[in-house]
Amino acid sequence: MPQIDQISTIYASQLLWLLLVFAIIFVVIGNWMMPKIEGTIHARNDKIQGDLDAAEKARDESASTQAAYTAEMDTAHRGAHDAVQAAKDAATRDTEAKLKAAGEAVAERVAHAEVALADARGRALAEIENVAADAVRDIVERLSGAKVEEGEALSAVRASLAA
Repeated sequence: MPQIDQISTIYASQLLWLLLVFAIIFVVIGNWMMPKIEGTIHARNDKIQGDLDAAEKARDESASTQAAYTAEMDTAHRGAHDAVQAAKDAATRDTEAKLKAAGEAVAERVAHAEVALADARGRALAEIENVAADAVRDIVERLSGAKVEEGEALSAVRASLAA
């Protein structure tokens, strides 16, 4: 076979060209392509690290914002609770004052009513005594024919009612 016979004659030149092509490929890859690839990888790593740092910073800001929001809401809740409690206290004081004034007004009206009732009772009792005294005088006059003075009849009625 002629191909096998040629190997020894062209072996050295093919080996030279093989080494030359590999050296050119190595130099091209090493000098031009490798720095670009490494630059891309470094840029990518830097971008990833920057994004991670930005995410960390955003997370920290979010946590501080959340803490500030929570503190502000707690303050607002306490303020609202205090305002409601103050309103309740004011309403209670106002209601107590109104109830006290109403109680005093009712007590005054009751006292006036008791005085009026006692006065009316006294007048009614006096009227009853007068009517009873007149009735006693009329009965005594009809039964015995004797005239009884108004004062005597009134004292007899009072003595009878007192007993």
